[in-house]
Amino acid sequence: METIMKARKFLASLVAVFVLALVLSQSVSAETFANITSIYVDGVNYDFTSGQDIGIEAGAVVPIQVVFTANMDARDVRVTARIRGSAGVDDSSELFAIIAGNEYRKTLYVELPRDIDPSERVIVQVELEKQDGQLGTWQKVYFEVQRKSYNLEILSVDSVSDEVSAGDVFALDVVLKNIGFEPTKDNYIEAFIPELGARSRVYFGDLSEIDQPIRQGSSDRLNKEDTAQGRIYLKIPSNAAAGVYDVELTAYNNDAETTTVKRIVVTSGVKSSVFSTLDTKKFGVNEMGEYTMTIVNAGNSIQIYTLVIDADAGLNVNLDETMVAVPAGSSKIVKLTANAGKEGTYNFAVNVHSDGELVQQEGFIAKVEGSSAISSGNAAVVLTIILAIIFIVLLVVLIVLLTRKPVTKEEFGESYY
Repeated sequence: METIMKARKFLASLVAVFVLALVLSQSVSAETFANITSIYVDGVNYDFTSGQDIGIEAGAVVPIQVVFTANMDARDVRVTARIRGSAGVDDSSELFAIIAGNEYRKTLYVELPRDIDPSERVIVQVELEKQDGQLGTWQKVYFEVQRKSYNLEILSVDSVSDEVSAGDVFALDVVLKNIGFEPTKDNYIEAFIPELGARSRVYFGDLSEIDQPIRQGSSDRLNKEDTAQGRIYLKIPSNAAAGVYDVELTAYNNDAETTTVKRIVVTSGVKSSVFSTLDTKKFGVNEMGEYTMTIVNAGNSIQIYTLVIDADAGLNVNLDETMVAVPAGSSKIVKLTANAGKEGTYNFAVNVHSDGELVQQEGFIAKVEGSSAISSGNAAVVLTIILAIIFIVLLVVLIVLLTRKPVTKEEFGESYY
């Protein structure tokens, strides 16, 4: 019995020694080259002995100042901060030397995770270590990380090709995620190219703060997701110059907004051309000058062109068609006439539009010379005709007068009764 009691006492002593050794290995000891005395989180002294959580926003970059005292001289020392559960070091100081008895302060910056549940506990472990792997003391800082109330993130933007021709429509596939603490309503994404003025918008609906699948056997919860995927189409103007452009994609609702940029290459997309056979003509006052121009559609689909005249004052220009449909790979001739009531040189242009954009402007010149048709060369002919008519009228009157018999007086005899 006495032997058993001695064995138990020995075993208890052994356990006590083991526990004491374990505690000493985790706490400050003279055998470590340095020990942490204080930690300041964003300027506030943190009581790391209590393990109390610090409430903070997801994605925040937190300054952590570590105060420690050197127990011995050492070289190639550094301070590190690691987020428990994630690989690698989140931040570390440069290597430096310490002298026994001195106090040192080093500030690290730790970026807390953004992609979390509405709230999560994050542990940041601060360590003192030497380049040879020898550890000093370490401490933990506990954070209760919480999402912003309303926050959106564009997870990805993909396209079939990053190259598009001017005049074409290209599509972007966008994945939007609600990374806020609250659900969001009426989310939109807008694509905009500032240099070209091209803009488009698509509705992405409502997003939950977390995925909420339908619960089996329950009808009180709809199937809600925290992400949505959609496609947005953007028309590149046909007159866009070739080059590299930034597409600004903005996701927004009434409470949150975020923007990302997608770069695309725009190549030359000349698909429509306008030609005129003769752009300058001379004609007389009040005469009609006739012009023609040819519209060529080199695209792969039918194009509708709207023609608008821009002419100097005093010149009247008319088109035989103001709206022209040209099949793909075809051309069409358009006729136009011009006239003016006064001499002079007049300029006019035909603006060719397609899909609300100016495709090309074709210029013409009208040189109007001489007098009007009645008062110039044709006036002599008209005057001759008028004189001839007058002559004929006078001749007819003369003939009538010559052929008319003279009036004779009747003689009456006397009568007697």
